[in-house]
Amino acid sequence: MSGVKAFREAWVNSGGDVTGINSFGSVEARQLRYAMNWSYYENNAYRDIHTWAVKMKSDYGLYRYTRNIYNPTYRIVSFYRAHIWGGALDYAAGDGRIVPNAIPIVTDNDNIRLAIGALWRSSNWASEKGIVAQDGAIYGDVAIRIIDDPSRGKVFMQTVKPSTIKNVTVDSANNVKGYEIEYKRIDPRNPTSTIIYNETATRDGEDVVYTTRLNGAVYAYPENTLNGAPVAEWREPYGFIPLVIAKHNHVGLDWGWAEIHPALSKIREVDDVASKVSDQIRKMVDSGWLFSGVKKPDSVAAMTGRSNTSDRPESGREETPALYATDPQAKAMPLVAPLDIASALQHIGNINTELEREFPELQMDIWNSSGDTSGRALRLARQRVTQKVFERRPSYDDALTRAMQMAISIGGYRGYEGYKGFGLDSYKRGDLEFHIGNRPVFEVDRFEKLEESKLFWETANTAIKTGVPLVVYLKREGWSDEEIAEITKSAEYTSRLALLGDLGGNQPK
Repeated sequence: MSGVKAFREAWVNSGGDVTGINSFGSVEARQLRYAMNWSYYENNAYRDIHTWAVKMKSDYGLYRYTRNIYNPTYRIVSFYRAHIWGGALDYAAGDGRIVPNAIPIVTDNDNIRLAIGALWRSSNWASEKGIVAQDGAIYGDVAIRIIDDPSRGKVFMQTVKPSTIKNVTVDSANNVKGYEIEYKRIDPRNPTSTIIYNETATRDGEDVVYTTRLNGAVYAYPENTLNGAPVAEWREPYGFIPLVIAKHNHVGLDWGWAEIHPALSKIREVDDVASKVSDQIRKMVDSGWLFSGVKKPDSVAAMTGRSNTSDRPESGREETPALYATDPQAKAMPLVAPLDIASALQHIGNINTELEREFPELQMDIWNSSGDTSGRALRLARQRVTQKVFERRPSYDDALTRAMQMAISIGGYRGYEGYKGFGLDSYKRGDLEFHIGNRPVFEVDRFEKLEESKLFWETANTAIKTGVPLVVYLKREGWSDEEIAEITKSAEYTSRLALLGDLGGNQPK
């Protein structure tokens, strides 16, 4: 992304051209968006360290000294990093019902669980899963590549920055049919310089054909060896391209939206206004003055913002030139335009309120699990956020599922430890049937659980009193036969039935 030079508004809008260099999905447009989105995440989007920042401010009519003041990007991204696959991994790859698991695996095949556990370990997935969710939320796109490393006898998953994907071809089911990855890296011939690394993967029947280039020329990198010698082109009989792509917010385009994409206009507006207000307060604290009865100095005062020095590199933020009058009737007065600070802050607050309405994950109500907030009120406050997370998760879960299936197939084909019984035809045979299960968005507080349990059994008692048997009530509430049997076969339940029968009471059936 360091190579991004120009700013073009058309490249950050998805409603323009759908083809060609000006399209939302062109490599130039994506490079710019990814660079901008990362700078918002890093909180330096308006700084001149970015070659595109000056023109961006000019094109949007922003204040010259605009800074990221409110900018909620970091908080928004951190939320999704914590709630896509947040929490600890269970390396036994359980379904999360007994041992909590950030990625619960639902399958009847225990060999799949063993293989997934081995893959998670070799991929350092406990930390890598957070990078995938983070990059997806920042950029709108993220890829997972399966790396087959015979020299170390392992297969693992690796996060791919979308900015390195120069081209990709996918089918209607979002399966990758070919890709071209390109990025800067250390020159293998000279560690003090850098080169452009290029890698392509295409299909030839069931074979995947890899080709690597250095600065555009076919080149055999030392890490790519065949029979002990480096090669620039090689084949693998995988039957699939070992790369998957996830779109964070899938809006029907070839590439996804970053979470902050629809909020950028409001973020720029509030940063622009807040920067001006902040600088006006600075001028009021150290304002220029008009002096009466004093001659104008021989030297001409510099205009605001044009006398930058090492002590004041951004003088326009704080300087107001002084004027002088020889008329003894003149009086000293500050040369700062009056500003209703309270009204200005209210205007900023109104914009922030609109942002928080569009991004409920920013609202503090969803985090307030103490004090007078009841469990029901908390659930209602979190409802919109929960629905947003449920909308975002499927793209990630589907991509990860396919990546794990590919990796297990390759691991079995190579005979790597942990993948016994699997091979390249395992998926076709249906031996890799599993999916990532549901998991709560918010951790349930202990007192909230007690409150829910109390309400559940109070409602059950009311149902029984009105003639609804307990078993019927529990079935309607989604209890399984096994869970109901734990109650109906208990000594306490049997004794209660006998007592109710003796008294002629309501007997659950």
